[in-house]
Amino acid sequence: MTTTSGTIFVLYHKGLRTGGPEALHQLVDMLRELGQDAYLVPHPHTAHNSRVEQYNVYNAPEAPEIVDSPENVVVFPETYIYEMPKVKLARRMCWWLSIDNSLTFMAERMWQRNTAGLVDKAKEGAVPFARMWKNRVNPGMLRKDRDVVHLVQSSYAWAFIATRLDVVPSLLSDYTPNAEFQGTPESPRNRQLVTYNPAKGGHLIDAVRAQCPPSIEWRPIAGMTRSEVVATLQGCGIYLDLGHHPGKDRMPREAALSGALTVVARRGSGAFYADVPVPWEHKVTPGRDEVPTAAAMLPRLIENFDAEVAKQDTYRSAILNERSRFKSEVEDVFVRGRLGKDAYDYL
Repeated sequence: MTTTSGTIFVLYHKGLRTGGPEALHQLVDMLRELGQDAYLVPHPHTAHNSRVEQYNVYNAPEAPEIVDSPENVVVFPETYIYEMPKVKLARRMCWWLSIDNSLTFMAERMWQRNTAGLVDKAKEGAVPFARMWKNRVNPGMLRKDRDVVHLVQSSYAWAFIATRLDVVPSLLSDYTPNAEFQGTPESPRNRQLVTYNPAKGGHLIDAVRAQCPPSIEWRPIAGMTRSEVVATLQGCGIYLDLGHHPGKDRMPREAALSGALTVVARRGSGAFYADVPVPWEHKVTPGRDEVPTAAAMLPRLIENFDAEVAKQDTYRSAILNERSRFKSEVEDVFVRGRLGKDAYDYL
């Protein structure tokens, strides 16, 4: 049984190099590997941009526009969910690559602030998003539109979408290209070095730094070239992420593949073992004790570094198996028509 007899169109932001657009390239590439007629379609506002050169490794050609016919499928990333009503005949799928940063739930928060009278001049930028939520992309309208197939990148998103939209979504993750992170590092590993992304809970990490011993070194991963990111992850002891984990984030996985110890907060996907399968003692519980807990944890992990890294062997094995599992997920959704699976169906 096949679910798609026509063409699969995947809407994307052309020219943007982040985890979301790369996942969309991976989807088209995998669909074509499975014999499906699939294409990326640039959003009209980005069609003039140049394609990301690094994504040339994927077999993901572009089509100039979506063909709205009953035999076709259109995949919308959650960033373009407001475009779904324009498609009347083709089967529509929404791929929730992120939850916290998705337009739907971000706009919902903005609308609630607006109706509560909390929007002042400093928050005027929220009003257009709030209006969009009211008119086109709010959860109530999505619950009513039962013809949309919801795909989710993480178990966190699976639980969230199932609860908020009263649907049974289907897992469609992504995979981490691993060759560059498994290469031989140019210099020895500095176990005392903690790296982090300032955009992921940076204010909390600043507070942790203030409580840590001076023997621990810190290096933010910001303003670096790709090769510098790889070298930093291969040379550090710990990668610390106290952010919100709106989806299955890429850098914690890249750090683990590089041989570093990945430590995350139990927020978003970080709270789900299926998304970030590291031991309990490598996760920090949010709350009033989060900063002192993290500050006390780091010296212990550094002192027993080799043993602690070995505890993440399961995590690294799962990351190395991501492409194989992604192929099964894509095949289930688009070829076999087996919808509704979550991470535990692929263990």
